[in-house]
Amino acid sequence: MVEFEEEKQGYEKEISIKTKIIAALLEYMSKKIKQSDKLPSQADVHDMKKDLKFKERQLNDAEQTAAKLQVEVDTRTSDLQKIKNLESRIENELSQVTEGINKMEDDIANKYTRSDQVTEDFENEKERLIVIKKMVVKYKTGLSKQVTYHSMKHDTKKNQLM
Repeated sequence: MVEFEEEKQGYEKEISIKTKIIAALLEYMSKKIKQSDKLPSQADVHDMKKDLKFKERQLNDAEQTAAKLQVEVDTRTSDLQKIKNLESRIENELSQVTEGINKMEDDIANKYTRSDQVTEDFENEKERLIVIKKMVVKYKTGLSKQVTYHSMKHDTKKNQLM
């Protein structure tokens, strides 16, 4: 009899477990049936597909527009960088021109306004060169006499040797 009781309890446990499984399956099936009632109709599905296609086209258009705008942004950024580089070059050239103008103004103020001094320096240099020219002319004359003397002396010795 002990065996019967043990067997009975085993069967009761199995029945209890299977009853719980069946109850869970029935509950699951009930939920699925309720959900199937909530499914959209074929017309709704067709409308949803049309909406999906429309939204995909809009998304594609938006992505293309975004890509074009990014290219435009890159172009504008490049142009901006070129302008900044150009501005720095212009500033450098402007400072060089300003330095040149300042130097020229200084030259005008210091060199070209001293024309009396320059004229006097020129006259002094002219007189010095005239004196040197006279000395060179005298030296030339003396050298020509010496060349003539030595040439004659050379010719005489040459004739004697022959």
